Parts: sequence; C-alpha cells; structure tokens
Amino acid sequence: MTSAQPPSTPKSIRPTISTPHRRTNSASHASPIDIKPKSPAARRMSMTSTSQSASLTPQTLAQRIVENEQLMLAGLVSSLMLCGILYSLIQSTSLDTSEIHHHTLPHRAEYFARKSNVFNVIFVKRAWGWTSILYLLHLFSSPTIPSQIHTGLGGRARRLGIWMLATIAWLVFTSWFFGAGLGDRIIALTGGNCAVQLPTGVDLKIARETFPSLFTAGEKSTTTNGRIYVPLPHQYCSGTPLTPSTFPQLFSLIPSHSDIHATSRHESLQALPRPRWHRGFDISGHAFLLTLSVMVLGRGLAGTWRSWSSTASGTKSRTVVKRDDGYLALIHRWSGIVATGLVGIWCWMILMTGIYFHNPPEKLSGLVLGLSTAYLINILIPPSTPSSLVNPTSPSSRPISGIGGIFDENAARRGGVIDDGVIYENPAESDSSDEAVDKGKDKTD
Repeated sequence: MTSAQPPSTPKSIRPTISTPHRRTNSASHASPIDIKPKSPAARRMSMTSTSQSASLTPQTLAQRIVENEQLMLAGLVSSLMLCGILYSLIQSTSLDTSEIHHHTLPHRAEYFARKSNVFNVIFVKRAWGWTSILYLLHLFSSPTIPSQIHTGLGGRARRLGIWMLATIAWLVFTSWFFGAGLGDRIIALTGGNCAVQLPTGVDLKIARETFPSLFTAGEKSTTTNGRIYVPLPHQYCSGTPLTPSTFPQLFSLIPSHSDIHATSRHESLQALPRPRWHRGFDISGHAFLLTLSVMVLGRGLAGTWRSWSSTASGTKSRTVVKRDDGYLALIHRWSGIVATGLVGIWCWMILMTGIYFHNPPEKLSGLVLGLSTAYLINILIPPSTPSSLVNPTSPSSRPISGIGGIFDENAARRGGVIDDGVIYENPAESDSSDEAVDKGKDKTD
C-alpha cells in the first residue's frame, strides 16, 4: 500500500525569495548619521550620545579618591596626625595632658608647644565659632538655586542641615544637654579625678583632717616641695562653679577668703585656681574639633574649589544664575578664600597637636571621633554633588548625578557644576549649539 505523494511544483512557477542587499562594512547599531531627528534638541542629544557613552570608562581607585573631597581631606588630616605622632615618639616632644600638674610646668621653648601661641589663643579656642561664621557666610551668599532643584534636601537647606548636625555633635562632646559633655564623662568613667590645687598658706594639718585624700603630683611628689591637690566631685570639672556657697569646707581653709573676689580676667586674684581633671582617658578635644571643622568646611567649599580648579585648567562651566558684582558676590568670593585659609590653619594645628600634646591613644581617638562624626553626617545627609565637572572629551569622565544621586543624562551633556553640585544650563549656549547642528545638517543635505 503506497501513501499519497504531494504534487510537485514545477520549478518554473516556484516563488522567488529575494534578500535585500546588506552592507558588509555596516556597524551593528544605528549611526547618528542614518537617523536624523527633527527636533534640534533631539539632534544634539543624538550626536553626543555615542561619544558620551564611549567616554564613560571605569575609574581607578586613585581617580575616585582625587575626585572625592571628603576622602582627600580625611586622608590629609589622618596623615598630618600620624606624622605628628611619629615625630613626637622619636623626639619625645609630646606633653601628657592627662596629668594635672602639666598646667603649672614652665613654658616650653618651642612656640607652638605653648598654649599661649597666637593660633591657639585666637583661633583654636574659638574654632567652632570661626568655622560657623565662615561656613554660614559662604552658604547664604551663594547664588540662588532654581526652585525645581531646591526641593527636598537640596541646595541651602541641605548645607544648613550639615552645619546643624555638626553643631549638635560639638555640643554633645563639650557640654551635654543633661550635664557633663562626652569627653568629661569618658574621663570620669576611666578613673579620672577632678581636683584643685591647694593654695599656699593653708594649714596642712587642718587640711588633712578635712580632706583625708589629699594627693601630690609632679616631679617632687612630697608634701613639702610638691603641689598639693584636693579631690573634688566630678561636676566641678564639668561646669559647676566652685564658690564658697557650693563648697564651703574648702574655702574655710583659706585665710580671709571672704576678702578675695574671684574674677575671670585676673586669675591671680582668684581664691582658688580652676579645677582640672587628673588622669583618666582624655580624648583630644582639639583633634576632634579641628578634624570635624576641616571636614565640614571642606564639604561646604567643595563646589567653590571645583570652580577654581575648572577655571585654572581652562574648563568652562555654565551658569544659569546671573551673578551681579554687588556686595553678595564679593562676600561669597572672599568668604571662600578666607575659609580656605582657615582650613589650612586647622590642618597646621592638627599637626601641632600631634607633635606637642596628649599621648598617642588620646590623639588617635580624637581623630577617629571627628572622622566618624563627619561620616555619620554624610550618611544622614548624603552628598548630591558629582565628583567633578563633566568633560565629554576626557576618557575618564563620569556622569553627573542630579538631586538624590539620579543620573541626569541630558544635563550631563549640556551642564556644568558650581557650588553645591547644582547643574546649570546656559540657554544661549544651547541655542548656539542647535544652530551649529542645523548648519551641519544643511551642509550634509
């Protein structure tokens, strides 16, 4: 039994299937020349998309560090502190400030080893005041940010929040809201004692009967030649005033104490010197505060530094804000210059702290605490600025991030970055680029 065979189609009437001609040298993707968008803006984007995508090559670790001001500043202050500690260990220049008698030692020969040096008296003792003044001046004199970019935590609100968080951290360390600051609490928890030097002329027999725990400190730790100290409750080293009404048993030992009026400007007329901590783990307040000041000021000045860098390298940045040459622009310019100089002073004093004051663990703890505080602020208010100006011709260019870290491709092709990383576009420049594209199209046609 045979199965039915389908009828065969004659070769003459079979349909012919033709294949369109393909270019052997054509690329696997459409070229901007083959596709000509109608809109000028679309043509501009089309002509730059291929070159922009090709320029986004992976960055090396060194490039990322150079383009991140916070990492660079953290590396700078850490290097200065480590170099200062190393020098102090080799040359034995550091003074152990946890010992109470270091306040009565004679002045050291090195100028920056004295607490009376001009940088310490004028700047470091009021470090957060100087930092706050210049930071806020630079902030509120900055150009107005467009409303569509100023939403959420962008612009001035974001930068003001950074300063507020840093101020809270400074207050927590120096004077806690519910008593002593964090530094004083750590000293007390690690075995430190609050004490005051007993003035001369006091009857030692009566003093020992009143305070059985008198102690001496210094090279000559004897009751005859050494200085005698009276231990006090911890609150007298944390802001509670020491007066005849708050601690009468001590003032009763001082002859004619009622005739001595304490004054903050004439320490020699005070009935008793200022109470101070003895022993315990004393975190370097200078290391903490100066590190935090450098990191906060550096973040506020990052846009200005990038603008200066682009100007020096010849890179053109675009601005949509018309900045007049009035007082506000002058204040903004000079506040950036002075604040940059202040960052240099803080860095120098970090080095001097590493060389001349505290023991190594206390200096390192202050450095780590300052860097950790800055890192926490960066987490709570993450930077919305890109690392650098976009240069489409550079092989290591990176995309520009918008508010919240979202990549804005259009702004990356047309915009520049100034101040707080805000992307601006110059309409005149966009129009001129449109005309250039149109002329090129006409010539091609």
